[in-house]
Amino acid sequence: MSTTTPVMRQYLEIKADYQDAVLFFRLGDFYEMFMDDAVLASRVLGITLTSRNKGVENAVPLCGIPYHSSQGYIAKLIAAGHKVAICEQVENPKEAKGIVKREVVRVVTPGLVTDTDTLEPKENNYLLAIVENDDDYGIAHIDITTGEFRVTQVDTLAQVESELGSLRPREVLFSDTEQSRDLKQQFEHSLEGVMCNFLPEWICEADYAQEQLCRFFGVSGLQSFGCHELLSAQQAASAVLYYLQLTQKDGLQHIRPLQTYHTQNFMVLDDSTRRNLELTATLQGGKKKGSLLGVLDRTVTAMGGRNLRHWIHYPLIDQVQIKQRHSAVAELVDESLQRIELIDALNGVYDLERLNSKIAMASANAKDLVALRASLEKLPQIDDLLSRLQSPYLNDLRQQLDLLPELVSLLDQAIVDDPPFVLRDGGIIKDGFNGELDDLRMISRDGKGWIAALEQQERERTGIPSLKVKYNKIFGYFIEITLRNLDCVPEDYQRKQTLTNAERFITP
Repeated sequence: MSTTTPVMRQYLEIKADYQDAVLFFRLGDFYEMFMDDAVLASRVLGITLTSRNKGVENAVPLCGIPYHSSQGYIAKLIAAGHKVAICEQVENPKEAKGIVKREVVRVVTPGLVTDTDTLEPKENNYLLAIVENDDDYGIAHIDITTGEFRVTQVDTLAQVESELGSLRPREVLFSDTEQSRDLKQQFEHSLEGVMCNFLPEWICEADYAQEQLCRFFGVSGLQSFGCHELLSAQQAASAVLYYLQLTQKDGLQHIRPLQTYHTQNFMVLDDSTRRNLELTATLQGGKKKGSLLGVLDRTVTAMGGRNLRHWIHYPLIDQVQIKQRHSAVAELVDESLQRIELIDALNGVYDLERLNSKIAMASANAKDLVALRASLEKLPQIDDLLSRLQSPYLNDLRQQLDLLPELVSLLDQAIVDDPPFVLRDGGIIKDGFNGELDDLRMISRDGKGWIAALEQQERERTGIPSLKVKYNKIFGYFIEITLRNLDCVPEDYQRKQTLTNAERFITP
């Protein structure tokens, strides 16, 4: 394929905006990679490197993968430390005038992996930003697969390093300044194997940061988030938001309201202490099994597993809060029947946080909707079991439950029990849920019978026994009526064509 063809010119124009990513360029049923991207991808993915103009001088390297199996290939590139820009066909090739319009719909990076099948269920996947000012440091982190978005502000480098050790981000953002580059060098050990990006300096300017956060969350001020006086934290959050909007384009409505936390409310552990205590990973091999988390983790949901990991990395120091947790644990130990029933109910709850995110980002399939329905159907049982317990902590949890009965009813009425995995295969919506869909299904299953029934219906309605429903490639389906019966044509018929002995009509 020559670089002067229309498709290659389009490719080069798009690639110019994504120089730091491997561009997956959609061509029919494949994602194609060209030039340096093809060479890199063939090496990392172990796929054949070829060319569409072999033997020609300056042949363009090429490799490709089927679009329907792209997630595994994307995961390999991300694991190897690369970004992937997904370029889709954004118009129907049959309707395109000239070359099909294409554009990048999202960029996958280590901190913004959205395919939950490639992530550890009980671990968060954080993107983190650090902003340094004269007297403090702002830190913001987000897990796009759960919508969790949190900020804090600290005074020392040791506190920043402690946050890096607790959160273990996959990707870190800095402002593109000499000061930030020096800061990155100071955390060289903590950031080993972590992708780092430098954003334009203006992204972190105080006025822009506050304006961007207010605009995104639809508020006039940041008081409700608790960070209205934490300028560095706002700047870090602005960097995260800018990067999200740059790479994800849309599908960010699942991002939760910004949550501010203060590190002085938790025991600060340096990285060496955390490793030596083997809180979440062993010294030998870095395995969960054998660590404190491995001993304590009896959670039966992915959400509970992630929360327990967070608790271990952020030990409380407030005695009131500690006693509340202990009281809840003690009651569940004593009330073994309720505990067993709660465990049984929670066993039927899927990862609601990540299901919600997949739906918001339009990447959910029919099985995800069934999982959502099954999970929500467990909530009344969980609510009832919690109502029998006295612990203030468990009572607070119960107050936060929204049983969403309308949504449960809608999903139960609409979605079949065992839908196909791929949405385009159809058969997801139950018969009887939508009359128009039922009619269309009947047409698809018995097209000839439906046409015959329509023809008979229109003959009876118009009183024209010779009325015929016909089809051609130009007009599609139409109704043909002989000239001597034109006086009987209903007002809602629209004339389409006049013949020597008949006229053809369509209906609205």
